[in-house]
Amino acid sequence: MTAWAVDRRLRTPLPWRFVVARLYSRLVVFGIIGLVGYGWAYAGLTKAPQPGSAWSALWLAVLGAAVLMKVALAFGPVFAGADRMFWVFSSPVPRGALLRPRFFGLLLVGAGVGAAWPAVVFGLVGAVVSPLVAVVCGAAAGVAVVASAVVAQRGRVRPQGWLSGLVGVAVVALLVPLGLRAEPGAGPGVVGWSSGEVGWSGGPVGVAAWVVAIGLAVAASASVRRLRRSDLAAGGALAGVAKVSVSWFDLALLGAILAERRARALGRVKSTRLGPPLGRVKSAQLGPPLGRVKSARLRSRGPTPFSRVAALAWTDVLRLRRTPNAALVWTALLPAPALVALGGELSFAPAAHVVAAFLATDRLAAGLKFVCRSPAMRRMLGLPDRTLRLAHLVFPAAGAVLWCAVTTAFTPHVSVLNGLVSAVGAVAVVYRIATRPPVDHGAAIVDFGLFGPTPLGLIVQLSRGPALLAVLAVVQMSL
Repeated sequence: MTAWAVDRRLRTPLPWRFVVARLYSRLVVFGIIGLVGYGWAYAGLTKAPQPGSAWSALWLAVLGAAVLMKVALAFGPVFAGADRMFWVFSSPVPRGALLRPRFFGLLLVGAGVGAAWPAVVFGLVGAVVSPLVAVVCGAAAGVAVVASAVVAQRGRVRPQGWLSGLVGVAVVALLVPLGLRAEPGAGPGVVGWSSGEVGWSGGPVGVAAWVVAIGLAVAASASVRRLRRSDLAAGGALAGVAKVSVSWFDLALLGAILAERRARALGRVKSTRLGPPLGRVKSAQLGPPLGRVKSARLRSRGPTPFSRVAALAWTDVLRLRRTPNAALVWTALLPAPALVALGGELSFAPAAHVVAAFLATDRLAAGLKFVCRSPAMRRMLGLPDRTLRLAHLVFPAAGAVLWCAVTTAFTPHVSVLNGLVSAVGAVAVVYRIATRPPVDHGAAIVDFGLFGPTPLGLIVQLSRGPALLAVLAVVQMSL
């Protein structure tokens, strides 16, 4: 039995009408995304680069490669579900022949992401190099990143700490004052390389990039046939959960799986005392054993409500210390509004500021989401729901105020009033999303004819939070 025959047995045959309908919906979605990306890239190509644009483009490319590597390593990147796992390890077909189609598909996805990333960078900072050079080198970098992830998967190497450090270095480099980025006399947006058409500067770089990418792809292809069950199982579970979460418009399941993976990777932690134990009673003096006995006076010193709130707020600090990726994302979002302003979109800088503030605050609200989504935990803590929510809102609010204060200081066209609105609005949006009731998929559906059946009730439920964020973005641009 060949690998092609096994793959055909794994796939359930579908009628051609279903295949055409599925391809039609995907073509429409990719067409819309392509048109939006084309408009963004065209705006970047027609935009004059400013001093420091090439430096920003370089570190944005490094940041994108590091994030892509972290995502690929989270999924495996080569994975197999429970149904496919049986065929991979039980069939007489070589393991590599069954896994290489997925590996080649991942290489194509990496090449596509790498080729599209220069369009995002050009939309922010302008065209600092030739578009053809950027696309060729970006596609090679995407292939190299995916292939390196497969090699690391085979060697059971987890360079997540190194990648987090690289992301931190890229963020610090993006925060360097723009006036120090360009070399004297090199012209605006140039840092030591040519930004003209493909020639002696672009051709060798593209060829060298593809030579390295092809070498890594060959090594990764040879490593695929030696992957074990433990290497393929974790990514398959995460991919299945991500698919279900996206299909049902509920990311709570994906968040729970990611929290479990982080806990397993952490291994064990040192217990920390949050406050005085509940119900600690001081010994009472009952009096002399003989003679007249006075009434006993029992005095208990249990924790006050304020101490409980302080202990719950301190748990968010401990949670951040044990999951440093949240702090990494919070820091990585610091230069986002300034990059939008650097790209010449000064009118959209306040809107980008409030959106980035929400994303940064949301990474600090894990405790608030956990308490709001767990009735059993709320009953066990024994405090009113409003008190629990406010206690777990202290740390995200402090993070939002600090983030907005830092970014307002160096972001052009963002005033103190914009920073205040962003801080308050980010906390309000995070609170509304965290306290959102579970999604009800039995909402009414209205058929508009051209757009087909539309679940209006589901859209209203999912808009709790994002709608307020859109209103705040409009308010920020009008200030």
